[in-house]
Amino acid sequence: MADQRQPTARTRTEPVRHPICTDPTTPLVVTCYVRGDVTAPSRRQIEAVRRRLETLGETSLVADVRVRQWPPRRHATGAGADITTCDALVERFEQWADDSAYSLRPAIRRRSASQSLLEDDPSAPGVCVPVMLLELEYAERETSGPAGVIPYTVPTDSGDAITYTVSDWLAAAEGATDVGVGDSRRGEYERVPQRA
Repeated sequence: MADQRQPTARTRTEPVRHPICTDPTTPLVVTCYVRGDVTAPSRRQIEAVRRRLETLGETSLVADVRVRQWPPRRHATGAGADITTCDALVERFEQWADDSAYSLRPAIRRRSASQSLLEDDPSAPGVCVPVMLLELEYAERETSGPAGVIPYTVPTDSGDAITYTVSDWLAAAEGATDVGVGDSRRGEYERVPQRA
């Protein structure tokens, strides 16, 4: 009889069961947004993800890979005035999450304005972004929004939530395309349940 327990932090699931964008017959453009203010271990992790994405770029699943720093938080003046801001990009990602009944929390959080006791003006509200985020877009379709945003969180019927990370999606995509990462992590990933 199959185990019917709810997933826990130690639950392992086959990567083909990842909910979004792992069909190798539908090519994707993957944009990896990274923060510029990261530590050396985070830079190594970003580089490892970039290499895995480039390997996937040699398969039918990934048509193109782009690595970009998160855009500025505010509009620039002059020559850079037409650049999309971080807030505008996050709003686009949040729209995808809302349309898909997912959440981008805890990876992306909005910070409300807080009153400083030492200053007359409240501090500016803003958005907290993760070290790394993947935006997935269909390569052969004209769409106005992303096909997926990783990491994202899915609510469960039990009231918990499962967060799918960048590593989860990479493992699922590698499993769907028979691309290995050269170690025992190939073919499996960890789903991290969280309280909604």
